[in-house]
Amino acid sequence: MTRVAQLALVAWLALCGSSFAQDLEVNVRGSGGRAYQVAVQQFAHPGEIGLAADRVHGELAPALASSASFDLVPSRAFLEPERTTDFAEPMIPCDNWRASGADVLVQGRIELQGTGVRIHYRVWDLGRCRLQGDTTYLDAKPQDLWLAARKIADEVVYRFSGRRGVSSTQVAFVSDTSGNKEIYLMEADGSRRRRVTSNGRINLFPSWSPDGHTLVYTSYRAGSSDLWTLTRGRSGRRLLEIPAEKYRGVFGPQDGQITFVMSRGGNTDLYITRADGRGLRRVTNGRSIEVSPTWSPDGRRLVFASDRSGSQQIYVKDMESGKVRRLTYRGTYNASPAWSPTGEWVVYTARTGASFDLYLIDPETGYTTQLTDHPRSEEDPAWS
Repeated sequence: MTRVAQLALVAWLALCGSSFAQDLEVNVRGSGGRAYQVAVQQFAHPGEIGLAADRVHGELAPALASSASFDLVPSRAFLEPERTTDFAEPMIPCDNWRASGADVLVQGRIELQGTGVRIHYRVWDLGRCRLQGDTTYLDAKPQDLWLAARKIADEVVYRFSGRRGVSSTQVAFVSDTSGNKEIYLMEADGSRRRRVTSNGRINLFPSWSPDGHTLVYTSYRAGSSDLWTLTRGRSGRRLLEIPAEKYRGVFGPQDGQITFVMSRGGNTDLYITRADGRGLRRVTNGRSIEVSPTWSPDGRRLVFASDRSGSQQIYVKDMESGKVRRLTYRGTYNASPAWSPTGEWVVYTARTGASFDLYLIDPETGYTTQLTDHPRSEEDPAWS
């Protein structure tokens, strides 16, 4: 399965049965190259902000190590000082750093800047003894130093891998630890878990906006199933003041429009609206049930599940032409499609006998390959 192996698929598996869960092993691998060996110096700083410098280093080094692009060179292996002393120099002793086992060096300087802190850092490619990046973060608030350090880590990952790191990103999820299903946030490494809804009702299916500032989610807080948005620094608001059941809103990848399922007038169809609730328009129109919308990465097509053929299958709609095309023809029940970030594949759940398995389908050719084959069920896949 060479083509499939090149993709990084994270399938959130609904594992029915503890014995199967204990036997499951998932290996997520990179492109095959070894990780860069990175040395991270303590950033130079005046004595009065020593704690701030420690905070930055304490976040930056682990964030780089968790990226899978880097392995940390322990400070005890350094042939140069643990703290940056040559930040203003045009060149550094690359030979000594390479002898320490490092491919990459991150060094910096932290200074007071008004009511905040300025972080100036440099990234060196030691193999070529070349400055790979020289960047300044201005006016970082003391309480946000952890986030600034993680953003620096993500930028360093980008410079060497071409893909921005994720240590400064957040995960939205549902938990019933409070007794009700509420929406929570946590950092990408699982830290700083906090609840962002507290309405005492059922809250489900959070979806991020492309800019990461807004969540849309399904909530029964007003009695019936409805869509609500939650924007950083603001209280939650209902997306649409329409008396109809609404489910599972998802943001489009580019323009921030929200696609969702609404049951209205006896039909369950897909609709699109702007994030402010304006510009409502219908995407599908029929007596069948359309659910599980997901966008192509370029925002030009929408894939969804529908029972319009008599059994639930996967369909794709070209948003410019309005043409709808059936993708799946095997199986009696196909659900939960998810488009890959590269646009090459759609992964979905299919009923095979008494259980569910995961399949990949090429949306252009219809070529299909089975990903899982087990007596228990695997469902609701999502891509990394």
